[in-house]
Amino acid sequence: MTLSQWHVPIDDQSCYWYAIFTSFGAPVDKAEMRRQRLELYTLPDYRSRKNRANHYGYDPAEQRTRTYTGMGSDINVHDQWAVESQGAIHDRTRENLGFSDRGIVAYRRLLLEAMTKSAAGERPLMVLDPAAAARLTGPATVDGIAPAAQWQDYWRDADGRRRRNAPWAEAGAAE
Repeated sequence: MTLSQWHVPIDDQSCYWYAIFTSFGAPVDKAEMRRQRLELYTLPDYRSRKNRANHYGYDPAEQRTRTYTGMGSDINVHDQWAVESQGAIHDRTRENLGFSDRGIVAYRRLLLEAMTKSAAGERPLMVLDPAAAARLTGPATVDGIAPAAQWQDYWRDADGRRRRNAPWAEAGAAE
């Protein structure tokens, strides 16, 4: 199973978390997925029980003995921390970008061009038409911890297994 997620700002300090779970084998057990999510998120607002107010559940003893982050094993908490720990949106009008910030400048130009095209009803970069989207066969993601001695081969081997076991593998081989 893979997870695609978006952290979407809803104000200057908060985000909503959207996720799509894709199973390449058996159908997704929606009841189990909901049960797992509700261990961490409250209803009706889907706020995380681990958040800025409680330091995302950070435990220094856990960090010393069990996990790198000290925030439990749920990677969604780690992602939430990475997004939210940047703090409130900064006032960019007072920035003084330098030569080493060329990538930031280029990226912002791409975003502005994409927004302008979208507002004009044109198709921005990286937006697929329906025919191209139908040819996608799933994201190439691997979630796991590689054995130290074989870390170089881990991703290739795990992705190969995922692809061989996916329902679309047989359809692709038949074409």
